[in-house]
Amino acid sequence: MSALPHVIDVTIQNFQAEVGEKSQTTPVLLEFYAEEAPESAALTPVLMKLVEHYAGKFILGRVNVQVRENQPLIQQLGVRAVPTLTLIHKGQISQSLDGPVEEATLRELLDQVTMSSMERIRNEVNRLLSMGDREGAMAMLQQAIGEEPTNYGLHTELCDLLIMAGRVDEARQILGSIPGDSDGILKPKNRLEFIELASELGAPDVLQAQLDADTESIQMRFDLAIALIVNDAMEPALDQLLEIMRRDREWKEEAARKTMIKVFELLGNGDPTATAYRRRMFTLLH
Repeated sequence: MSALPHVIDVTIQNFQAEVGEKSQTTPVLLEFYAEEAPESAALTPVLMKLVEHYAGKFILGRVNVQVRENQPLIQQLGVRAVPTLTLIHKGQISQSLDGPVEEATLRELLDQVTMSSMERIRNEVNRLLSMGDREGAMAMLQQAIGEEPTNYGLHTELCDLLIMAGRVDEARQILGSIPGDSDGILKPKNRLEFIELASELGAPDVLQAQLDADTESIQMRFDLAIALIVNDAMEPALDQLLEIMRRDREWKEEAARKTMIKVFELLGNGDPTATAYRRRMFTLLH
């Protein structure tokens, strides 16, 4: 058996237990490969990268077509070339792909069987927002809430969009009606906090001019970061917060570090900006 987590060496003997049974709860992607085939050698690292990325949301089952005992399994599943990928979901073949496959195609295939309903909705919200259709995203969330009224993660997503649209009172009303530990609630709460802090500050260009006149002022630098966050200029804001940490890490009980973490929560898991600045913060701290 493979020593890597979520990777299984599949044979005709263990197929039922490792693929048939396990696929009832976790999708299994079968990789039919040959050690000496260049196409297999090129695809395997891509699959291993996906195993790490999906972190247990699917199992990679590797079938060596050069092992004689595996021939009945290969024939049964109709494998005619290497590499061949066969996705097994709930005991049934979901899809088969022959030959070299792009990583993006594999991600799309895996997302279909690994994403929760909440993740699907968030993806659709992000797609609509990327098109500038905030109203469409809010309408979709409102419809989803009507279908799943106790899915409070939907409520927090809607709150965040309402705040971004300037409908703060509506957002506050929703936040006051849902549990305090609802999934994603820190995102709208942090956004509200930043808006309140920025309400007493000037515009970013005014604050930048003031900082240019007094570059030693940490408070002025922090104020500029807050104003930039509210104006959705996250990278410049994070740059200012990192600079505060370089100058005085303990300033106001580590306000810069704590603010960076709140920004990461606004950006969400997997956001490339959050990932990059999280690394930079870690490097600075250690």
